[in-house]
Amino acid sequence: MLPIIFIHNRNHSYLPLSLWKAKESNPGSDVILLGDGQNAHFGSMVHHFHHQKYGKQAAELAKVFVNFSTNPSDFELICLQRWMILLEFLEENKIDQCLYLDSDVLLFDEMESDAQRFQNYGMTVAGISGHTNFIKGRNTLASFCAHILNAYTEPDAKLILEDKYKAFRLYHEAGGISDMTFFTELRASNPNLILDISEPLENKMFDITITYTHGVKAENGIKKLSWKENRPYAESLNGNEIEMRSLHFQGDSKRYMKQMAGNLSIAGQSIYELNKGYLLGQKVWNKLF
Repeated sequence: MLPIIFIHNRNHSYLPLSLWKAKESNPGSDVILLGDGQNAHFGSMVHHFHHQKYGKQAAELAKVFVNFSTNPSDFELICLQRWMILLEFLEENKIDQCLYLDSDVLLFDEMESDAQRFQNYGMTVAGISGHTNFIKGRNTLASFCAHILNAYTEPDAKLILEDKYKAFRLYHEAGGISDMTFFTELRASNPNLILDISEPLENKMFDITITYTHGVKAENGIKKLSWKENRPYAESLNGNEIEMRSLHFQGDSKRYMKQMAGNLSIAGQSIYELNKGYLLGQKVWNKLF
């Protein structure tokens, strides 16, 4: 079965929701968290590994990285490094395929059938983001990581990236050069390599983000959803019902995650509440010491 892998620093109240939903909806898959000491307690629920062990190529990127974004440098760097951390983990553990998820993504069904539907592609994006990435082979991920590293080490790299950043800012108030830039470039040069799964396929769709309502009905600034058997459905503007295979809660929309997680089992609810207490203890400890 396809392993499901998250990469996350520190601990947050929403983290057990994404881990639990992945585990609950995919009981045959290994759910893996590449985390740190602040979320190591989730090792009782999923497979936990310290991501620092898989940081050789990520360290090489840090040496040459220059931030061309309105977002903080640390944020943009780790968004790039995560793919290198993931690659090193897959290589060391001889895993060829996986589903990578950002920690603000909820799953509602098994993913094995989707993995089969996307078998002819190397990776997936939702829109231009890799937050839900079916990686169908380590070689594709390795090519992507090499593409990122080359962008910061090729001759005149800084000037080339600066020109890209200036062109980006002509049409965007915020943002800049990010992993989404490199997904877009790789997809443009290899159109059959990366599949956009945010487009309805067989009336099933993976979410760009809950606040992205293009082509579907909206309510209060987010997708208007109906629920059947604890699974969310959106309605297209022409009335078609679309099964949402995932929901993504970017930025401030994380406040909807608990509500949208559906009816958690007693175990899932208990883990969520226990982590809130654990998180409070961590905050007090950090403030005192």
